[in-house]
Amino acid sequence: MTVEVSVLEGFSHEAAMRRKWMQTWQKLGERIQRLPKWMQNIVLEDVNTALRNRVAVMEMIQNAKRNR
Repeated sequence: MTVEVSVLEGFSHEAAMRRKWMQTWQKLGERIQRLPKWMQNIVLEDVNTALRNRVAVMEMIQNAKRNR
């Protein structure tokens, strides 16, 4: 039973995170689409760069903690 519960908890957590991501991107997308096209491109490049860098840093932290 505990295995089923933990799987369900993981699934519900993942679903909640996906819902949160979708809401965040929807709000941002609406704001970004109001900008002129050239500004949209700049913002999207900035967001892409920022997210890649943030994820890379978080992965390095995670790997450093595992290797202790």
